[in-house]
Amino acid sequence: MGLRRFFSPSEIINDQVNIDGEEYHHVANVMRCRPGDELEIVNGRGRLLHGRISALKNHCLQVKVLRFEKFPMPKPRIIIAPSLTRGHAMNWLIEKLTEMGVDEIRPLLCERTDVSYNAAQLRRWEKIAAQSLKVNRKYWLTRIFPPVSPAEIVVQAEKTPGKVLLDIDAEKKTGQVFPFPVLAVIGPPGDFSENEKKMFRGNDFVPILINDCILKTETAALAIAAIYKNA
Repeated sequence: MGLRRFFSPSEIINDQVNIDGEEYHHVANVMRCRPGDELEIVNGRGRLLHGRISALKNHCLQVKVLRFEKFPMPKPRIIIAPSLTRGHAMNWLIEKLTEMGVDEIRPLLCERTDVSYNAAQLRRWEKIAAQSLKVNRKYWLTRIFPPVSPAEIVVQAEKTPGKVLLDIDAEKKTGQVFPFPVLAVIGPPGDFSENEKKMFRGNDFVPILINDCILKTETAALAIAAIYKNA
């Protein structure tokens, strides 16, 4: 059995890394780790280190670095921009997209999005992403951004090579090859408005169809992520 793996974005200083906050509570009080125990720490930016706990004090766990490795950013790079969905459904979608290794998640607030947003949701999503990083033995943390409007995502995607609009009225199916990174936008229940679709098409987003069924936002987001993650 491998070593227990934890998450800390802290830098290595004098051959030591600290774990604090909620992760400290998990290591010290839930997993009951103590000085002398060895563990792995991933920082979400491609670094995996093997260390030994040297001290627990002031709600901070100090880890002596024994060795570490660096892993390159995975390819292909996938960015998923789904319409914001209701609480549990959005949390579930974040969990599954991070498990799949999507690089970025950029939620959308569309004309037909009927869900409000607050900053606590983003903090919850980031915790979900960090948990996925530990459980699924990945090295790069999925970046999750606060929701933006379709107009804002168009500006953000200006230099993105592959831009995809999931559209039930599209003629092309997902077999089309796009340059990476790929950004896929997925609408809310009721789809994007015609004005939003027109804006996307006018900014080089290619309308594509997954299949002939009308899919939920979560289903469509997972399907397109799986298709292009394995391209």
